[in-house]
Amino acid sequence: MPSSRPLSPAERCINTVWANRWTFVVLIASSLAVAAAITALQPTLYRAQALLSVRAPGDRVAESVRARRPVLGPDGHIYDENDPDRQSGPGRYAPRLTAPGFVTAAARDAGVLPNDASLDDRQAAAWVSAERIEGADLIRLTVWQPTADSAHKLATAIVARGLDVNRREEATMPTPELQRIMTVVDAPTRPSAPAYPRWPVNLAVGLSFGVLASSAIVAMRGTPPAGAAQ
Repeated sequence: MPSSRPLSPAERCINTVWANRWTFVVLIASSLAVAAAITALQPTLYRAQALLSVRAPGDRVAESVRARRPVLGPDGHIYDENDPDRQSGPGRYAPRLTAPGFVTAAARDAGVLPNDASLDDRQAAAWVSAERIEGADLIRLTVWQPTADSAHKLATAIVARGLDVNRREEATMPTPELQRIMTVVDAPTRPSAPAYPRWPVNLAVGLSFGVLASSAIVAMRGTPPAGAAQ
């Protein structure tokens, strides 16, 4: 009777996996259950976003281009749209939109914070972020709240206050060339579904961890001890 053919590494791997299939199932299911439990304990948050533009008045820019005259920023330096350090419009207003006092006042306007309450730096940062988009005159405003309605209301109140502050401050500029006018490019969105916690991402991480852990355990089981007979 001919001797049996030795198994290839791939065949040995398949046989090992099949022999320990229940270990795979249990570990993967456990990882998914842990990921689901952790995700369920995380707070539900809705995200509202708005896009704002802060730039010099269009007629002044057109006149400067026609006359080939450099455009000055509010700091007195030549404005360069390709240099983030010279985009002082978004750079000046983005931090203001996230200041604790500013967010507190807007939250009171929106009715999401009692009049006798206030936000500290950590709370304001958890509620609102404003990102200056480099290479453009844009600010991306993001607001997080436990309900879709409160997220939309707070974002709307922040935009309204930002426009009011911009209107008052830029009116005091000594020359129109120094002005930076804030406009709404994209009004605050009303979220239709929670943006956090991210169930697909968390479950995918749990699944990946389960597969890796079970593969490592099965590989260790299938590895003969050192010095064992070949």
